[in-house]
Amino acid sequence: MSLRLIASLALLTGCGTTIVPQETLAVRDFVVVSELESVDYIRLYRQLYYTYVNDHFLTVSVGNRHYLVEFGTRCRALRSENFTPSMVDNRHDPSYLRTRDTIRGCPVHNIYKATAEELTEIKALSKEQTTGNVVLAEG
Repeated sequence: MSLRLIASLALLTGCGTTIVPQETLAVRDFVVVSELESVDYIRLYRQLYYTYVNDHFLTVSVGNRHYLVEFGTRCRALRSENFTPSMVDNRHDPSYLRTRDTIRGCPVHNIYKATAEELTEIKALSKEQTTGNVVLAEG
């Protein structure tokens, strides 16, 4: 084996790898390109209602305000119909959803303001990108 190949294998072995679905990358790209504004919290008036986009994102609408919520890691519990004690939502204040609160046991990483049209486009993007994964190396 060449020295370059051995060094590359050693580097990859020392780093963790993460598989990121194409649908997640498509939504993240949309957030960057559309320059969606990040907010620290969502003011809730009643119970939290959300719509599943993929295992990393969901949408929340409160009246005429719309948001995209991102999780730091994959949250398979979003699509699960069975409820377990680990899925209990933890919020510091029941009137707000903030970053670092949890939904179905998964920590909220980012919250973005969006329009209803942007959320429709995000949902369509996610559905179009349901095949394939991209492997990202973490160092």
